[in-house]
Amino acid sequence: MSQEQTINSGQLISFLWKKRKPLLIITTSAFVISIVVSLMITPYYMARAVVFPTKSNSVDYNTNSRNSVVEFGDEADAERLLQVLISPEIRDSLTIKYNLYNHYEIDSADAHARYDFQQIYEGNIKFERTRYNSINIDVYDTDPIIAADIANDIVRLVDTVMNRMIRQRSVGPMYAVQHEVGLIKHEMGDYSDRLKSLSDSGVVSKDERGNMYTDYLEALKAGKNDLATEIKRKIDATQKYGSDYDIYSNLSEFFALRYSNILDVNDQASQYASTNIQQTIRHSAAEIPDKKAKPKRAIIVIFATFSAFLFTIFLLLGIEKFKEIKASTR
Repeated sequence: MSQEQTINSGQLISFLWKKRKPLLIITTSAFVISIVVSLMITPYYMARAVVFPTKSNSVDYNTNSRNSVVEFGDEADAERLLQVLISPEIRDSLTIKYNLYNHYEIDSADAHARYDFQQIYEGNIKFERTRYNSINIDVYDTDPIIAADIANDIVRLVDTVMNRMIRQRSVGPMYAVQHEVGLIKHEMGDYSDRLKSLSDSGVVSKDERGNMYTDYLEALKAGKNDLATEIKRKIDATQKYGSDYDIYSNLSEFFALRYSNILDVNDQASQYASTNIQQTIRHSAAEIPDKKAKPKRAIIVIFATFSAFLFTIFLLLGIEKFKEIKASTR
């Protein structure tokens, strides 16, 4: 430390010692006032519920795929869950159930009532994503029971809102799939009727055609004229309409496979449209807090007292400097 710095430090200490009375009075006053103010501040309790997001495709009803209803979601799923948590639907549901305007002492008839309410609501109900992709739902309230109830209701309302969104999103595709199912059934019925008509006229399938001539000759040799006539009728019909039969048969098989596949899609769409399952993995429910979360009275008192002490020092130094400047200008 240089000699100049030592002199300056000594001068500062000497100056503070001379001004110890106003410094002590102001600092003590700030200490007392901060204690009184901190005691007057309404205490708030915090209740916390913790949930994990599920994967965005967690509602999977396809029996051939892995069911991911219990799989943890990634960052995108956590952000999606946060958007649902801050939705007006959840806010309005809580507002009605707990009469929050009255609870927060806001006059709903006031011109800025909604703005004032939103500010208090966002200050008392907070959502935070952790590095583990869980979501902390923190609710501050003057009543510890209400704080815990609101936090747990938010978790419940998340399921309600997300299930409603899934159902709403699935209704359109469900009706489209059901319409397609009807069209395929109609097509299959047409092809089935045509195949039956061709079959009644004597047309046979590819598998049966290979032995028709052999069977016809054997029937003639055996003197079974009626059987030979019937086989000859089938041969003639097959030669004439066999290609049509093959086309309708192939189309019938194609639409049968398509019908089977779209039935799976229809089942899944119907399940989505009526889904009502738990959409989050709940880590812990909110419990009734037994200790206030804020204000931190000790911190308020220390900060206010220290701030007053520093402010008083600068104020006294400023006054002293002003006196010196004023004296030098005379």
